[in-house]
Amino acid sequence: MRHAIRIVALVALAGVAVYLPFRPEWKYYRQDVPGSHTRTVAPGRPADFQQIRWTLVGYGPAVLKPGDLPAQGIGSPARPGETLVLATLRAEPLTEKPRDFEIDYSLRDRAGHSWSAFPWHTTIYYGGHDPAYVMGLVPSRAVGSFELVMRHQHRDLSPALGGPELVFRR
Repeated sequence: MRHAIRIVALVALAGVAVYLPFRPEWKYYRQDVPGSHTRTVAPGRPADFQQIRWTLVGYGPAVLKPGDLPAQGIGSPARPGETLVLATLRAEPLTEKPRDFEIDYSLRDRAGHSWSAFPWHTTIYYGGHDPAYVMGLVPSRAVGSFELVMRHQHRDLSPALGGPELVFRR
């Protein structure tokens, strides 16, 4: 019995020894990156995310004008069967000086496939009425089924870890 008590005490002491040095870092991490939860938004419905009210205006293939380049991070559709797509949003900041957050954009289908997406020709400022665009490259089979996903991304973290997730349904 004494031997079992010593083993339990040793395991508990080791757990405390590992936990204590990381406790302050965990506290600050949790302040910057809140716990995970997913919200879905119906088409045309507004949702508040990162102190901005977002409303999905539409999804569709991206049409580039002569001399226009895709969003930074996306190459031209180089492989057969890929399509450049665009999500158009209305973005209304809720405060003049929003907190310094980054948003991690991605596109996904309901089968769980996911593709990177990037803001394109988008500047969001208080009182502005210009649309916001998010561009990505998806397989042609997903052009009619992809959805935009936004996640919280702390400027020191890449890719996004934890935090709220907002999905714009079709």
